[in-house]
Amino acid sequence: TLPMVMSLVAMAGGIILYLLLRKPLKHERITTPPLVGRLNGKRFFERSLVVVMHWARRFERKVSTRRLQPQLFLLVLAAVLGGFIPMYFSGLTWGDRPKIPGSGVFVTLWLIAIACAIGAAWQGKYHRLAALVMVSVCGLMTCITFVWFSAPDLALTQLVVEVVTTVLILLGLRWLPRRNEDVAPLSARLRARTRRIRDFGLAVLVGLGMAILSYAMLTRQTPNAISSFYLSRALPQGGGTNVVNVMLVDFRGFDTFGEITVLAAVALTVFALLRRFRPPKESILLPAQQRLLARDVVTDLVNPRSASDTALGFMMVPAALVRLLLPIAFIISMYLFVRGHNQPGGGFVAGLVMSVAFILQYMVAGTQWVEAQMSLRPLRWMGTGLLCAVLTGAGSMLLGYPFMTTHTAHVDLPILGDIHIASALFFDVGVYAVVVGSTLLILTALAHQSVRSHRPTQLPKPVANPQGIL
Repeated sequence: TLPMVMSLVAMAGGIILYLLLRKPLKHERITTPPLVGRLNGKRFFERSLVVVMHWARRFERKVSTRRLQPQLFLLVLAAVLGGFIPMYFSGLTWGDRPKIPGSGVFVTLWLIAIACAIGAAWQGKYHRLAALVMVSVCGLMTCITFVWFSAPDLALTQLVVEVVTTVLILLGLRWLPRRNEDVAPLSARLRARTRRIRDFGLAVLVGLGMAILSYAMLTRQTPNAISSFYLSRALPQGGGTNVVNVMLVDFRGFDTFGEITVLAAVALTVFALLRRFRPPKESILLPAQQRLLARDVVTDLVNPRSASDTALGFMMVPAALVRLLLPIAFIISMYLFVRGHNQPGGGFVAGLVMSVAFILQYMVAGTQWVEAQMSLRPLRWMGTGLLCAVLTGAGSMLLGYPFMTTHTAHVDLPILGDIHIASALFFDVGVYAVVVGSTLLILTALAHQSVRSHRPTQLPKPVANPQGIL
């Protein structure tokens, strides 16, 4: 057989090599192994390491940078190539799913969204507020799209998340450095224009790729196994008719618990990063509109001429209105929370609505006034919410059921009558508390920058003069 022949050849080769080298080895004329005697493993490894490190440094100088824009460009480019290569070799075809007729109103809405997206990308460097407003319009069009396709839960969540995100980004923009207005030389302007054209081309390529993939997926027939499972079991096993909320707090309750834990961890991380942050001196200065006001206009609603960052003149009327809206927002939040198991709503949306109410208090009334009047304590909100979620899941284990198993019951109250209560309600309380606490903690980290001093100027250290020379 072939293995035996190979073994015989190897044995014969070894015998011949031994006979040829027997006398030189006997008289010690060969001190190093033949053929490989000139190779030194240690020297080869060290030289290989030097060469690899040299080329790695050269590659790092060419590719790596401390600026975020080139890194994002390479990351997005790698994602585009990763999606294009399988499409090129495997091919891409459309499905045979029946298409619904188009609507002029829907197309108009998305043309507005596309125009706002392009405008936000164009104005992002020059007018940050205008870019943020246009991005918000894109979010609003997405919300209308969810309503158009009969997804009220997603639309409600998108709307509230859009409001919270816009306000938090608006607060963050307050502390960004101002744009450098110095005129750059011609070569720098040409490089910047080339870079923008390159980024624009990549953005168009990514958009077209995502549109093609989305169209290819939407035109294919989708299996109905998962949706029919949840639709048929939401009410008898989850105790609710709102399938989306039942999925979040019942069927996927453990996933939701992990998500709110991550949300709390992110809020703590943001707070820890911004706790020692000090805004630059130019960001502390009041805007030009407020610097032009007379001194007797800068006043507070409660403590005139003594509070430093609240209700400056033209903000007095909005401050009074926002304070009146706080209890109304609380009622709306409770309404969305209670109805969430059977109608669009739930703990997540209700918590965001309550967070928006607190955010408006900070924005209009000021940090010092809000914290002097209300003790919010976001860490307690977060801890209480996580504890409530854990206890809800552990309660089922005490009764011999798996973790996060839901139980439903009917309670007959004197005035309200028969009330249907699910144990997932208490888990939703935890979601509500974590959302409120996390949002408030991030808000606090941003709002406290207005009452902190700017970064101290780095003065040169005095140089010792041991020789006494003046």
